[in-house]
Amino acid sequence: MKVYRIIVWAFLWLPVVGMAQKNKKAGDGAISEKDLQAEAVFTDGMKYFIAETYDKAITHFKKAAEMNPASSGANFMIAKSFLATNDIANATLYTEKAAKLDENNKFYKKFLGDIYVKQKRYKEAAQIYEKLADKYPTDVDNYLDLSNAYIMQEKYSDAVDVYNKIEKTIGMSEEITHQKQLIYLKQNKLEKAIEEGDKLIASEPTEPEYVVQQAQILISNERYDQALKMLESSLKRNPDFAEAHVLLAEIYRKKGDLDKCSQELQVAFKNKNLSSDVKFKILSSYMLMMKDDKGGKTLDNLISLTNELIKQAPSEAKAYVVMGDLLMKKGDMVGARDNYVKSTQFDKSVFEVWLAIVEIDSKLNNTDSLAKHSEEAIEYFPNQAFFWYHNGVANFTKKDFEKAISSLEEARNLALDNKELTKFVNGLLGDAYNEAKQYSKSDDAYEAVLKVDPNDEHVLNNYAYYLSLRKDKLSRAVELSGKLAEKFANNATYLDTHAWVLYTMKDYQKSREFLERAIKQSSGVSGTIVEHYGDVLYQLGEKDKAIEQWKKARQMGENSINIDKKIQSGQLIE
Repeated sequence: MKVYRIIVWAFLWLPVVGMAQKNKKAGDGAISEKDLQAEAVFTDGMKYFIAETYDKAITHFKKAAEMNPASSGANFMIAKSFLATNDIANATLYTEKAAKLDENNKFYKKFLGDIYVKQKRYKEAAQIYEKLADKYPTDVDNYLDLSNAYIMQEKYSDAVDVYNKIEKTIGMSEEITHQKQLIYLKQNKLEKAIEEGDKLIASEPTEPEYVVQQAQILISNERYDQALKMLESSLKRNPDFAEAHVLLAEIYRKKGDLDKCSQELQVAFKNKNLSSDVKFKILSSYMLMMKDDKGGKTLDNLISLTNELIKQAPSEAKAYVVMGDLLMKKGDMVGARDNYVKSTQFDKSVFEVWLAIVEIDSKLNNTDSLAKHSEEAIEYFPNQAFFWYHNGVANFTKKDFEKAISSLEEARNLALDNKELTKFVNGLLGDAYNEAKQYSKSDDAYEAVLKVDPNDEHVLNNYAYYLSLRKDKLSRAVELSGKLAEKFANNATYLDTHAWVLYTMKDYQKSREFLERAIKQSSGVSGTIVEHYGDVLYQLGEKDKAIEQWKKARQMGENSINIDKKIQSGQLIE
């Protein structure tokens, strides 16, 4: 018998009519007026109970019980109403009263046992279930309740005895066998657990699920040879038993035989009767092998299998996600991104997929794709600041500053609880506002960053440089750039920023000192820095050296607006 209910918690509604008839006087053919009134009150209580208006139901049931003190039904319905409101104490009180008034009512007893279980009064519950099982030996539910009560008390042997009684009544059962196995395993009686599994398989040798369950127990207890023998035997009877190959692969993986593991997984994977869900589980199992495979063969096999799965299920979004993950491990970011994007054609609801797409676009510096994909992600996740931020980054790079500002402001509004992201957003907003000539907002955004991170090098550099270009707040600019130059004494760009602020303040000698330090650095020396050095030399009266530096800057690729005019005229043009 394969299917059987292990636990039954539903209870039958009890017949409620006939309350008054129980109390009519012997020899009297009529029901008293009081009993009729009690019946009517009880009926009204049932109406309220059905409508889930439990407070009114309790009031009516209590009134009916007062009018007819011998009514077990009224007390039982009071109990059920209290239970519906989670008042366990009163539910227990009235159930005990109902059971006492009608000692032969098995439904009241069962209900009381279940209430004791809710209160973890397992010993008292077991006593009730024992009596019910003795009185109604063919009612399997009583035995099931009793076994559960024993398990809760850790009386495992008693629970097994009860399961054995159930089997005598209904025969072999997958669920009962599984429960017995769990108990034996809890008692460290592995041989007993295996014996139960063997008996179940013997009862239905063609049922593959029993073999799967038994193999899992054997594998988890490192009985690999025993499991291998059983699975191979099962495959002789049923060559199309794909799950057996999956389990064989697991055994070979645990034994370190990755080649045989791969062979078994591929056999299972090619089985057309195996569902896509199971094949995804196979891929997950296969992925565990990658950490043990230094040569990358496993990864290539996985990619091959996933391609096969895509052919079998071309509209399955998950397959493209798996392929994306695998290609990322292989270092193929473009291929990974394209597969993630493909998956969104079939399922646009997975946040992590959009996150991966946007992050890869960002790493690839693919501005157009970043703008497009972040905009699509915003469409499905409009409350995610991360996507608004990256949309702002893309549009800033594309020099669409108004659109960038709009996205970044939305990102800032949504990222209030994320201090790190807010810092990045404000830093880029400072740049975007400056480009849009919204200088006051630019300064405020930069200052907001420095308030939480006074050493943010991006903001220290850009804020100081833009102030110098505007010739505004130069004392603040020199403070910021000086801090940057001191902290990063070998960074040519930062030394140049500080030098240019000093240049703007007409402190040409100090500017020269920092520029000469900048051009001596082993990396980061740009044509812009060399041009600045020429400008300083010109201001200090060294015109020939200035022209020499401007020419050098031009050779390095510098193409500022005035560089050619400076060289041709030999004059500083600002």
